[in-house]
Amino acid sequence: MPLRAARLLVWPFAVAAFALRVCAELWFKPLTWQIDPKGVAFLTWVVVLSGTLLVPWVGYRLLTRSYRRPATWQVDAERNRFVAPASPRWMGPWAMVLGWVAAAFVQTERIAGEDRAQLVQIPGVLALAIAVPAVVLGGIALTLLLNRPRLTLNPDGITAQGLVSRTFLPWDRLVPGGPPPPPRKAANIPLLRVHPVPGKPPYPYPLAAGRLHVDPGFLANTIRQYVEHPEHRTAIGTPGELDRLHAALT
Repeated sequence: MPLRAARLLVWPFAVAAFALRVCAELWFKPLTWQIDPKGVAFLTWVVVLSGTLLVPWVGYRLLTRSYRRPATWQVDAERNRFVAPASPRWMGPWAMVLGWVAAAFVQTERIAGEDRAQLVQIPGVLALAIAVPAVVLGGIALTLLLNRPRLTLNPDGITAQGLVSRTFLPWDRLVPGGPPPPPRKAANIPLLRVHPVPGKPPYPYPLAAGRLHVDPGFLANTIRQYVEHPEHRTAIGTPGELDRLHAALT
C-alpha cells in the first residue's frame, strides 16, 4: 500500500470510530438495561464501548503493519527540500481517538417507558452533537490534506511543521556535534540551539521524531551532517544529494 493511500485511510477509520460509538450508544446500550445484575451490565457496556475504538484501531494497524520508518527522505526538487511526512502509524491512532472522543458529545437518553434510546432533544445539546464532531472530523481531514505534521530540510535550515504551529531552525543556530543517534522508537530528538544572548549556554529544542515517517537515527545523522558540513547544504532537495547523503551515512 502506498504511503499516500495509508494516510488517506486515516480519515475513514476515524469516522468509523466515531460512528461505532454513536451506534453503540443508540442501539447496544439499551440492551444492557435488561441485564441483571447491574454489575454485569456495566462490565458488558465497558467492553463494548472499548471495542468501538479497538476494532478500527486494530484494523488500521493490520493494514499498515508493513510500514516501517525508512532511512531516507522524500525529495521535493521544485522547492529544493527534503521532506519527512507524518507517519501513518502515528496519525491513525491519533485520529481515531479524536473521532471516538468526539462521539461523546452525541448525547443520548432513554425514551420514557421503553428500552430504547434517542438523541437528547435539548436544542443546545443537539447543536453540540452536530458542531463538535463536524469540527473534529473536518479538522482531521484538513490536517491530512495539508500534510501535517511534517519536517522539511532546505539550504537555509529545518522547518518543523506541527498540527498548527511552525518552527524554523537555521543551520547556523544549531550546535555542531549533535544530536546523538537516538533509539529507533525515540519520541523526540534533542537539538541544541545557540542562545541568542551572547554568553548564555545553548538551549534544547525537542524535535518530535516519533510523529515522522523517517528513521530517527537517520534523521539525527542527517541533521548532524549538515550542521557540520555547510558546503553540502546548497544541494539539499536534489536526488544526487540524497544519494551522497546515503553514502556518507552508511
